Amino acid sequence: MTDSIPAGFIPWLPSSQFMRHLTDLGAFYRREADNVLALRVNAAHGNMHGMAHGGFLATFADSALGFVISEQARVSVVTAQMSVEYLNAVNPGDWLEAHVQIDKQGKRLIYATCRLQVDGRAMLKASAVFAVRQAAVPASDG
Repeated sequence: MTDSIPAGFIPWLPSSQFMRHLTDLGAFYRREADNVLALRVNAAHGNMHGMAHGGFLATFADSALGFVISEQARVSVVTAQMSVEYLNAVNPGDWLEAHVQIDKQGKRLIYATCRLQVDGRAMLKASAVFAVRQAAVPASDG
C-alpha cells in the first residue's frame, strides 16, 4: 500500500465536528483548482470484507457535496435527500477522489451529483438535493 499524496492536493480539515472525528481514520485532502476532495483509503475505513465501508463512502460523498456546493454557490446548505449507488469496491491503498457537479441551483434547493473515483474509475455515484439555509435574523431585528 502506498501512502503518497498526488501532486496538487493539500490537507483539508472539514468544518463539521463529525467529519473532523473521521480524520482519526486518515487525513482528507483537497485540490483547490477544481474542489476535488480525496483521501487514501486504509484498513480503518474497512468493513468485515476488507473493503471500504459503504456508510463511510456515503458519508464522504455527502460531505464532499455539501462542501463543494457551499464553496461554489456561496450558500449554507443541509442535505434534504441523497441516493447512493455503489458501483465498485474501494480497497485499502486506493486514492479515492470525490468529484462534485451542481446540476441545478434554485433559491431554496440545489441539485448535485458526486462521483467517487479511483484512477478515473467510478466507485460510487450519489445524487442529492440540498436545502439552502436562510440567514439568521440579526439580533437588532428581533
